[in-house]
Amino acid sequence: MATAFRATTKGYRADLDQHERRLLSSLCADVITLLQNREKETTAAPDSASEDPDFAHFRAEMAGLGGDEPLAAPTDEVLRRLLPDALADEEEAGHFRRLSENSLRGAKLADLRTARMLLESSPVSIQEDVAPMFGRALNDLRLTLASRLNLETEEDAERVHELALASRSKDSESFMAEIYTFITWLQESLFTAMTEFLPEDETDEDTGAA
Repeated sequence: MATAFRATTKGYRADLDQHERRLLSSLCADVITLLQNREKETTAAPDSASEDPDFAHFRAEMAGLGGDEPLAAPTDEVLRRLLPDALADEEEAGHFRRLSENSLRGAKLADLRTARMLLESSPVSIQEDVAPMFGRALNDLRLTLASRLNLETEEDAERVHELALASRSKDSESFMAEIYTFITWLQESLFTAMTEFLPEDETDEDTGAA
């Protein structure tokens, strides 16, 4: 049975059963695939099949840094939550997306891959400097499930909560609701453990201020 994250001398630790770690790792892999498919979509060129592999890699690395046309938002609802528009105006948002989406997508991929690596060990032990990456990865899993569950309002949140608590045989929606609730609890326990050991604000006496 899973235990909440707790602070240790080396960082943070939680005990997760093997099937729980495998489930979280599998979800991370699913989101990684979504983000990678988006990367292919935004960097593909009509003649990419005959393009020099080294140049194709270089062009992919530089995706989003060139061109004048706005980059359209993803059509997939999950990706729209993971890679949201930063501006209200559609055209301005598209121009900003062309400049920023590649780095945001890369950061999320790094977080999710780090989380998968950490989930290979039991217990799950996270060093202090890596904890924010793991927390962000959990949040991306929550966003993914929230999208699949059509979670938009407080009423939706209550519906998901009730589905997660249902004791009878579950359909796919109820199962996703249970996983969403579990990930939310796990993420909150990590953030609680992290904030308990944040340095206190310096007082006037500490700084020697008058």
